[in-house]
Amino acid sequence: MKNNNLLTRWLFICLTLLSIVACTDDDNPHPNKIDLNDRYTTVRSTVLEIIPEITGYENAGFNWYLTGTPLGPVDSLLSKTSELMFIAIETGHYKLELKVLDGNRTENIPVEVMVEQETKAFSPYISQVIDYLPGVGQFVNQLPEYQNGDTQETIIQKTNDLLVGEASSMVTLGGFGGYVTFRFDHTVANLPGLRDFRIKGNAFGAAANPQPDAPFGGSCEPGVIMVAYDKNQNGEADVDEWYEIAGSSHEAVSNEPWYNLGLENGNDMEMIKNYKITYYRPQEEPDQPIDEYIRWEDNQGNSGFKVKNMFHNQPYFPSWIEGDSYTLSGTRLPENGIDESGQGNYYVLYGYRYGYADNYPNTHDNSAVDISWAMDADGNNVHLPGIDFVRVHCAINQENGWLGECSTEVAGAEDLHLLGRIIESIAP
Repeated sequence: MKNNNLLTRWLFICLTLLSIVACTDDDNPHPNKIDLNDRYTTVRSTVLEIIPEITGYENAGFNWYLTGTPLGPVDSLLSKTSELMFIAIETGHYKLELKVLDGNRTENIPVEVMVEQETKAFSPYISQVIDYLPGVGQFVNQLPEYQNGDTQETIIQKTNDLLVGEASSMVTLGGFGGYVTFRFDHTVANLPGLRDFRIKGNAFGAAANPQPDAPFGGSCEPGVIMVAYDKNQNGEADVDEWYEIAGSSHEAVSNEPWYNLGLENGNDMEMIKNYKITYYRPQEEPDQPIDEYIRWEDNQGNSGFKVKNMFHNQPYFPSWIEGDSYTLSGTRLPENGIDESGQGNYYVLYGYRYGYADNYPNTHDNSAVDISWAMDADGNNVHLPGIDFVRVHCAINQENGWLGECSTEVAGAEDLHLLGRIIESIAP
């Protein structure tokens, strides 16, 4: 009888435990679970998307950390979301950790990534020009050179021939809105605390500015930069993938060191988003300098003329364009050109502090750009793992006496990381 009672109690306890387990499973049919590979392989300068499959964890927090590199251990926060877009430029073994914070409970999930060398070496320079259309200007139809019969497609190919590779030459973007769009053959990595790429131009400093203690200036013809990461990997820069690099005047125009000089000179010191300008083909092509050469109108109610000067006698309106007018648009920056002589013979185009093309000499750190400065259409900072595409447009609508219009020039671009150049960034 005693043994039977013990057996009965044991069976009762077992059945009770089974009942509790069963009730628990019924109450929580989808327990917390994370499906995530513990090892990945990728190649350098290529984004690896790590997207775990997560069940439950409705109120959990997720942090990705980099804990080890080929050079040794580190402790760096990479992301505050469950998904991670990982990119590296050095080959070797990397250690990651996904930290899950669920109430008072913490889980640490280790992940290893092997970064390999690409089969065919990536180029640090432009690999392809996708589109090109200049605004009206004195170097249009020369850089690149127009020949009878050229179309938009042949001009883009000529631009490609000038800008692709290490031995790149130069093209003009003409007046406001003129643009060029190009790509790299890899993703330029957005590395924390560093500037990532440079767009080369022909900016230089003034040799003899009569303004005492003047800030940097000379021939600075800034272009606004747009960047795109090919997130869907379709090989195209889709409309929703473009972001604008927020340069120094995006932060505050009044912080430019020449701001008061511009006000005193009567310059238009406003930055305008979604500025549009329409250029009208002249009814006849003059064979000598003329002030009222090519008429323009903008979406702010302003109008004027582009001047034809004595130095360039070819047509300034793109000869391959069909129709009597065309419209360009983009962010417009304040006018930076000032006649410092007061007599029309010494113009200084002042430099913005950072964030624009053809704004500082190519050897200066301020000609380099940090992808972390990218912002969306509402001005909010966005995080991109890197970029595949770049678009530059001339950002100023201004005539500067005998110098002519402010016209951004582009002479190539380079991935600073693949070239091994380390330039520290600044806060946006």
